[in-house]
Amino acid sequence: MNDLDKLLRDDARIELGDDGFSARVMQSLPASPARTRPWLKPSLVMGSAAIGSLLAVAFSPLGSAVVVGFWDLMHLRTGSPGAVASLALCGALLASAVVLALED
Repeated sequence: MNDLDKLLRDDARIELGDDGFSARVMQSLPASPARTRPWLKPSLVMGSAAIGSLLAVAFSPLGSAVVVGFWDLMHLRTGSPGAVASLALCGALLASAVVLALED
């Protein structure tokens, strides 16, 4: 079996003449698109997470635990259950946004 493998590998190394066909095809292809900015995707994910969080808080019903929790945080009452839940929610959203931003 090794002889067959060696024969096939040696045969694959032989270049076939194409009379410039490959060069013509490469020249006829459109230019490669401009490189995208590497910071664009992470900033879009983080911005979308922030906007989504703001919209979720803005459209939540009055008296909701999350809204009350943010109200407690504004008045520096960090020990209330609503404040802890709000901080946990923000942490979870931030962690998921970071994971999505760093994912390829």
